[in-house]
Amino acid sequence: MTESPNQTPGPEPIPEAPPAAAAETPPEASSLPPLPPPPQVHVAQAGSRRGAMRWVAPILVIVLALSMFVSGAELGRTGLLGGEIATAPDATATTKDKQLALIEEAWKDLHDHYVDAANLDDQALAYGAIRGLTGAVDDPGHTSFLTAEQMKQFDQSLSGTFVGIGVQVSSDATGVVINSVFSETPAQAAGLRRGDRIIAVDGKTTDGEAIDSVVSRIRGPEGASVTLTIDRAGQPQFDVSIVRKKLDTPIVSWTMIPGRKVAFIRLEEFATGAAKGIEDAITKSTAAGATAIIFDLRGNGGGFVSEAVSVASQFVPDGNVYQSVDASGKTTDVPVESGGLATTIPLVVLADSGTASAAEIVSGAIQDASRGRVVGQTTFGTGTVTGAFNLADGSSLRIGLERWLTRAGRPIW
Repeated sequence: MTESPNQTPGPEPIPEAPPAAAAETPPEASSLPPLPPPPQVHVAQAGSRRGAMRWVAPILVIVLALSMFVSGAELGRTGLLGGEIATAPDATATTKDKQLALIEEAWKDLHDHYVDAANLDDQALAYGAIRGLTGAVDDPGHTSFLTAEQMKQFDQSLSGTFVGIGVQVSSDATGVVINSVFSETPAQAAGLRRGDRIIAVDGKTTDGEAIDSVVSRIRGPEGASVTLTIDRAGQPQFDVSIVRKKLDTPIVSWTMIPGRKVAFIRLEEFATGAAKGIEDAITKSTAAGATAIIFDLRGNGGGFVSEAVSVASQFVPDGNVYQSVDASGKTTDVPVESGGLATTIPLVVLADSGTASAAEIVSGAIQDASRGRVVGQTTFGTGTVTGAFNLADGSSLRIGLERWLTRAGRPIW
């Protein structure tokens, strides 16, 4: 139910891989029709980027401009979800050498015997092999491979600024779906809606394509156009051309529910400034008379774990936010930060299948602490903390280094 401490879906973030199996449905979850944000939405601006790079990924969950959601400033070997990074026990050198020899043998056979060997693309072969390795790990949305350009886009998306069209997307069993459309963006002007499915980009199908690859094709140079083929319920498929634009992601927005003393606060992703934006929204909405809060985490694919801890701490007064378990089995508690602004106000959290990684950490902490009811659908179910390992050509491996549990010890995988 909570996202891994590390998808899918920040402003236009896109999960890197098809969603994992659904997590256990929260005991108190119930259905709720989608709540469109009321009018007069106030946007809390994100702060400057800071902190060690720890992210909770998740669904990528990427912004089309697509931002990708999940942790704090250095990439190196810092846990995206936070916590100390433990190195998994190595297999015996003999076993490793035998398996590596098989890969080398296959590489040599291709170059020696393929009918068009002279035109083989060695980088494409290497990248394909790496993607095969990460896919075989079976840690969807977290353990994965990103090219140098994809890594750059992912990093930019979590900074709160990106070039894109202004939607958040994720993937499910039926393909690529738009989770949210940001206001005052090219996507909104083009009439795109939440729930639209992107079945082709510039005439090339997205069927079977990794979500990070789709996001990369949707994004592009500022001022250039991209054509999306859209499948919308109840309508024939149609094409829409959209000009890409540099966007400042509205990470946090809020409004008062008309006629009620209830604030509706939405968090798009756990990018830099998320916690500060939530603090501002709480302060301003309570000053406007709010005596209860609806906290919308639908389609939120994750982000920096440090932001997740700070956001959860605005609502949970004490105890832990989550637990991390390293490769040796050691469990570490990650405590709540003091000074939360909304630790007693009545609270409801909205969640769906696009709620992942850091968003699951927060919703799980609120649920386990009995601070509020989680309403909607079963969440994505990411359960690992991801570390980034940069490769020689600027590409990067994202590897699940730790498992995480809710504060009550419930696994999310």
